[in-house]
This record gives sequence, C-alpha cells and structure tokens, in this order.
Amino acid sequence: PPFPMRHTYLLRELVRRDLQSRYRGSLLGFFWAFVHPLWQLALYTVVFSWILRVPLSGEGTASFPAFLFAGLLPWLGFSEGLLRSTTAVVDQGNLVRKHRFPSELLVVSVALSAVCHQLAALALFIVWQGFCGGLQAAQSVWLVPGLIVQFTITLGLGWAAAAAQVFFRDVAQIAGVALSGGFYLTPIVYPLSLVPEPMRPWVLFNPLATVVAGFRAALIGGRPPTLGAWLMAAAVAALVALAGWGFFRRLRSSFADEL
Repeated sequence: PPFPMRHTYLLRELVRRDLQSRYRGSLLGFFWAFVHPLWQLALYTVVFSWILRVPLSGEGTASFPAFLFAGLLPWLGFSEGLLRSTTAVVDQGNLVRKHRFPSELLVVSVALSAVCHQLAALALFIVWQGFCGGLQAAQSVWLVPGLIVQFTITLGLGWAAAAAQVFFRDVAQIAGVALSGGFYLTPIVYPLSLVPEPMRPWVLFNPLATVVAGFRAALIGGRPPTLGAWLMAAAVAALVALAGWGFFRRLRSSFADEL
C-alpha cells in the first residue's frame, strides 16, 4: 500500500507541520483558512446571483449563496489539495533525497491538510445553516462518500502531478490552467438543470459533479445522486488513484537524482 500503518505517526507530523508552517508569523493565523472561501463566495454570488441571475429550481434552497457555498466546499478541498500536491515533492527535496524517506507521504499530507481547511469551512457552513434553520441533518450521510471520492481522486491526480513536476517543471502551471477550466465544467456556480441535455452525460462522468451533488444533498436538501452515479464516481476515482500511484511509484527511484 502507498502508506503502511508504520508511517501513521510520520504522516500525522507532516500534516501538523504543514498546517503550522502555513500560518506561522501571520497576523490572522488559521483565520486565513476562511478568508479565501468567503471571498470566492462573495465574488461569485455578486456575479452569478445579482448580475447573471442564475435561476435555481429544484435545488433544495432559494438562497444562491447557500447553493454556491455547498458546491464550493468540495471543489476548494480538491483544488487546493491538487495544486499543493503538484509541488510537494519538489518543495521537500531535502527529505526526498534521503534514501528511506517515503516520498509519497508528502502528497498525502498536503491533501489531508487541504481537507482540514475544507472541514473548517464546512463546520462554519453547518453552524450557519443550523442557525438559519436550513440544515438537512437526515441527509448528512452523503458527506461521507463525497469526501471519500474527493480525497481519492485528489490523491491519484496529486501523485501523478507531483511525479511529473520533478522532471517537467511546467506541470504546476498546467494544473492551474486545467483547474480553471474544470471549475466551470463542474456544476458549481450553476445547477445541472441548466446544462443542455446532450452534454449532461459528459458532465456526470466527472466524479466531482457527483461529489458536489452529494454535498448539496447533505447541506441544503438538494436531490442526492443516484446509486449509479456514486458507483461511477467511485470507479473513476479508484482508477485515477491506482494509475496515479503506479506512475508515482515507477518514477520515485529517480527523484533524488533530479532534485
């Protein structure tokens, strides 16, 4: 397996160090974990709710900010995890050059760090929904498969991108461009009902579309994904994770020479 149980302590220390180092010396500290999602929420709400006036129908809520934030949560965890995974090996070259250091844990640790930020924002949203009386506690179970699929696909793509970045330093820039397009190809700022019928199967093939729908079902009472959609998302995420891990494992013996 990519990270045997004997590496659990090391992984925990890597995550703790990553979280501490990101905010060391900053005035607001961990509060910065909330600033980025709140800024994106405000920006997209102005553009898509007040200017473009995206209609909501059958989405479990008439509040565009609630609809948007429920969809942003998994995307923020995925995009942060992938972007930081891409440079995880290159940034920690001093550790990678140590012969016995399990370099794959660097990707796992930054992906888990991104999930920690996501869970902080999720907790804030749950408190807000509970205060407003819009929390759908009975459907919160959909958060579990959503987080699992999201984390699995983040790891797979993160391992592949991190390995490629060692040999081709433009991968991080390519990942940023790809994520910009992926954001708008995933039904986050618009409901799936607005996607033309011929294009919907292609959108649903994106596992993150299923994850977003699952988060909305759990948080705002939207329609949950079908069992078939979950199975498709899980299968795609598992294949991506296996392919990414295989690619990483094949190249990692050459990391020290390149770094």
